[in-house]
Parts: sequence; structure tokens; C-alpha cells
Amino acid sequence: MRLLVGIWALLSLWAGLAQARMDTLEDEFALLEEALAADEVESASKHRQSIFWSPSAVTVFTREDIQNSSAATITDLLRRVPGFDVYDVKSTYPLVGARALTEDSNNLVLLLVDGREAMVEITGFAYWAGLTIDLVEIERIEVIRGPGSTLYGANAFAAVVNITTVSDRPAEGAEFHLAGGEEGHLNLFGRVRENFEVSDGTLSVGVTLGVDERRSPSDLEDLIMYGMRSHGYLRYQQGRELDLSLHAGVVDGDELNYMHMGDMRLTDAVNYWIMGKAEFALGEGHRLKAQVYHSCYESVYKYRTSLRAYDMWLADLPDFPNHTPTVDVQVQLDNQIGESLLMISGANLRYTTMTSESFTQDEVDELRGAVFTHAQWNLHETLQLTSGLRLDLNSETEPALSPQAVAVYRPWPDHAFRLGYGLAFRKPSFFETRLHVKIENFNPATPEIVEQMATQFGNEGLVNEKVHSIEAGWRARFLDDRLQASVDLFFNIYQDTIYFLLDVPFRMGLPDISNSTFRYESQEKDILALGGEAELNARPHPDLLFWGNLGLRRVSTDNFSSNLSSEPVLRANLGGRYLPETGLLLDLAVHYVSDYEMPLRNPSNLLDKPKFMELGNKFLLMGRLGFRVNLNGHRLEAGLSVRTPLGEPFREYAGVPFPEFMRSDSRADFGGELLVRRISFYLRGTL
Repeated sequence: MRLLVGIWALLSLWAGLAQARMDTLEDEFALLEEALAADEVESASKHRQSIFWSPSAVTVFTREDIQNSSAATITDLLRRVPGFDVYDVKSTYPLVGARALTEDSNNLVLLLVDGREAMVEITGFAYWAGLTIDLVEIERIEVIRGPGSTLYGANAFAAVVNITTVSDRPAEGAEFHLAGGEEGHLNLFGRVRENFEVSDGTLSVGVTLGVDERRSPSDLEDLIMYGMRSHGYLRYQQGRELDLSLHAGVVDGDELNYMHMGDMRLTDAVNYWIMGKAEFALGEGHRLKAQVYHSCYESVYKYRTSLRAYDMWLADLPDFPNHTPTVDVQVQLDNQIGESLLMISGANLRYTTMTSESFTQDEVDELRGAVFTHAQWNLHETLQLTSGLRLDLNSETEPALSPQAVAVYRPWPDHAFRLGYGLAFRKPSFFETRLHVKIENFNPATPEIVEQMATQFGNEGLVNEKVHSIEAGWRARFLDDRLQASVDLFFNIYQDTIYFLLDVPFRMGLPDISNSTFRYESQEKDILALGGEAELNARPHPDLLFWGNLGLRRVSTDNFSSNLSSEPVLRANLGGRYLPETGLLLDLAVHYVSDYEMPLRNPSNLLDKPKFMELGNKFLLMGRLGFRVNLNGHRLEAGLSVRTPLGEPFREYAGVPFPEFMRSDSRADFGGELLVRRISFYLRGTL
């Protein structure tokens, strides 16, 4: 309540200024909506171009899509992306992947926020529920479906999610968002923004403050997972000639997590960062872009299960406190050569250090560097060729070379055909290469567990994961842009994929620890994935939108004679929206995934061989019903949002309730938890 009062006071302070500038605010929103409606994308080539010329399959969420969807989180919004995998393992730990191999490593999708990699270097993935930004402050999301290492380097393996929170024409005024309901769901958000005319340019300032809380539906001790976040920016623009900005953010909270050998709780988790960006026009057709950021991630990982095998306790895993600061510098030069050739070149340097008293190496560091070049050549008004090459160097792992070549053919203005090849990679994380653990509390009958934990888990011999991808696509629009359709096909070859091998044999009545294996390994066999995505959007009236998409795939290690049981064959999404300027509004989305299996470990005997749990063939509904009014230029909206299974509650990842004898140490189901109904009330508006 104190935080809510503070947010309200902050918003009220700016209300007078906001009222005086409401006309300007409306103009800015109109310009922003016009720009977003122009079908321009930037992420696929690191420069703005028509989505019909994009060398990659791209999904775009505009501010209208984000603000008026029934999704309460970023990952729930990503469920709408064709072919995307989103599994809620924990209420604060979703898995995100695309096209194949989505599992609890959760590290195949690169997340960018305003140009900064919002990844945790120690694990190599994004904590989607622990970002310094809130869903309601996002201006735009562009999703590259497929590999993107040629432009973005390591970890742009299955997809790239590029989030923008500050538009080119930042709006002014104050806004708030309040939501709360079942599952202990609570979300408070406030933002103030202002623009000032300074010299020949515009100075924009914005500050946000938010709180997000939720409980697990299977929680036994009413544990609250929470995050308190703040984000701000200062930006100065002189048209297209000069763009300078300073961004910063911080998030603090507790989360539940899941990694290979069981549930983990993240306590005292803090992530803070600061970033400076600059963009200059260097004469006609030339632009220089640069950014530098410092980020730091601190937390304590606490395993909530012990190492047990064959009904015998072997050891307790220690808490893992860690401190991981990163410094990153990037530069990019755009050169427009004549009217038909664009050359983009850039370089990147990053230094990361990780310290933890629970690892055998108290401190490890990593230096990464990269150079890339990207060219787009318009041979004809109907044909564009794109090629690119990036070299990534790493002090800890092997170099990586990522090429790309794509041809886009537009025989008619509203139709585009695409054919291309790309190679992407994912570098092993600190956990996968350097996780050697100090064990202090162990069973005297199996003292060898101490040596095993000090030498296994991490594997310094791991190489980069690689994916070769051949893609083809078609995009079209009809009926004066009221109907849009796209089809994208892919054939991927995955090499050296990293997996966690856990094998504890039984010998003479005891677990044979000396001959056991628990470490990360590289898969020797290639994995093949063949599939495609189709999407259709219809807007018969400015206030009405209908959409649907599906993703089909087959994943195999034996030339498609069989499908990997962990891979769903079909994902389908269907939805619609009624969104007038004022009055009743409605947004509905239904998500379906066909059957699949996930390995399920027994929390009573964590090191025993896993069984497989049948999942999928379920429907999930998300909806929003609200009412919107305009009061003297202020927008006010209230309503209900719902997220519910259609039928019985179900799991998206293998999980079971903890055994009775372990429940004093655990608060929620082991592994994936149940998806149950969540109804929330929300109130939001501008001041």
C-alpha cells in the first residue's frame, strides 16, 4: 500500500503538466500508430525496411497489440507467435523456445531490450519473469523466427525477441496500471514521461516503477514470488541527425526455478544495468551507431532437493551465491552506397566475471569479441539479395563463424517470396562449462561424492551448439491490407547439442558413485527438424481483428522415420479482438499444443533414471473483457482478465507433488506445476 500511495503521488505531481500537453500526446500517439502500421521492421537486418523485404520470418506486436491483449506477461504474449514453445514450469520460470529442442536449459532464444542483451551470463538464458521492464510499458516487440547469429552472435539460436520500450517519438504524460486476482496475482505499475524543446532538438525523460507478485497454485506454505522493478531513460534527438540516450534499470525479487536436477529457489536476486547509446548521421547515407552498457546479476541459488539414489541420501547441494558483472561495447556503421546497396558493419567486445564461493574455482572470467558485415543489394525493384558473415571469438570456447544468404523476390508489391540459408550457434554457459561444486554435507558411506561433484557437472570440453537452417517463405496482403497471410518453411540440422547426462549405476547394494556420471555432454548425433508455420490476420472493420496461426514440425535423429517424443507435432493459436475507441472491448486467444512427453525425475530419488510423463493435447484460454472511456482527454479502462485451461488443470512440463516426508523442505510441486484458472481485475488509465 505504501508503494501504491507513492506511485499515485508521483503520478499526481505530473498530472498538471500532462493535462496541458494532452493535445501533443494525442498527436504523438497518432504518429506512432501511423509508423507502426507502415509494416516496417528493423531487427531482421539492423535497419528499417518493409516487412516484405525482411530476410527472416518476423512476427511484430505493436503497442496496440500489447496493451489490449489478454496476456499478463511477456511470455504469455509470445504464445501467439507461430511455432513458438512456451511452457510454464514455475509461475516465475517459463521456458521459451522455437521450432525444436525447447527444454529446461531455456537458452535457445536471444532476448534484446532496447538493444541490450537481457541475458544472465551465468546460465545463458533470460529470466523472463525477472526483467527490469513491465509488459505494459513495451512499445513494440519484433520476433525473428529462426537463427540470427549472423547479426547477433551467440545464443541467437532458435529465435531473437527484440523489445523496444522507448519509441522514436516518446509520448508525454502519466499512466498507471493496477491488477490483482487469483493465485496471489498482483501487478502495480506507474510511468511518467515528458518532452522538452532544447536548442534544436527534443529532450525526452521517462521513469517507471512496478511491482509484480504471484503464488504457485500448488504452494504449500503460501510463499510469495515477487519482483520490484524500475526503469528510466533520458534521450536527446535532433531529427535524424543526432540521437543520444541514457537508460538504466533494476529489479529485485525472489523466484522459483528448475534446472536439470530439480527445483531451485532464487533469493536476494538483483539485476541492475546502465546503458548509453549514440547515433550520428555522417553525411548523406552514412550513420554511426554505438552503445555501451554495464550490467550486474547477483543472486543465491538454493536447491530444494537433496542428492538421493536408490532410497539413499548421498549429499546436500550447497547454496550457490554468485556475482556476475558484464561490460559490453558495440559499434555499427551503416553505409548506403548508391540507391541499390546497403552495407552494415560492426564490432562487439564483452567482458564478464563470475564469482561464487560454492564453486571449486572462486572466480572465472570470459572475454568475447566479434566482427560482422551485412549487405543488402537491390538488383531490381523486385529482387533483393542479402548476405552476411559474423566471426565470434571467445577466451573460453571455440571461435564461431556465422554466414547467411537470402534472396527475396517481390513480383507484386503485396507479395514476397523468400529463400535463404543461415548458420547459428549457442555458446556453452558458465553453468555448463565451469560448474564444479564444493560438497560439505555428505553421507560417510559414499565419500566419493565429494570428488565427483568437484570434477563433474561442468565440462570444459564442450563445443558450441550449431544449427544449419534452410528457410523459405511467402507473405502477402489482400483487400487493401485488411487480410494478411504468410507461410514459412524450415529444415534445420542441429549439431553438437548440449544435454545433461545423469547415470548412477547400482553395485553391491549401494549407488556406484565412482562410476557415475552427472555432467553436460555434447550430442554426437545430428538432430533434424522439418516443419513450417502459417499465419492469417483479418481486419474486416477498424475495430475488429481476427487472427490464427499454426506450427507443424517433425524432429528426428533417424531421417524422420520417427518423431522425438518430446517434440509436439502441432501448435495452433486462434484469437480475435473488438477494440473501439470507447465502450466495451474484448480480446480472446486460445492456444493448443498436441501431445508430447517430458522426463520426470522422482524427487525422493533424484539420481534415479527418469520416467516420461505424457503431456499436451490441451487448450489454454486467455481473455480480457473491459470498458474504456475518455474523460476530458484522459483514458480510463477497467475490466477482467482470465487465463484458464479449457477442461481440467494440466501441466506443460513434467511434475509431481512432493512426497509427504519432503514437504517440510519444499513449498510447491516438483518440476512443472499445474496451470489453473486465474481471474484478475485491472484498472488503468492516463493522467
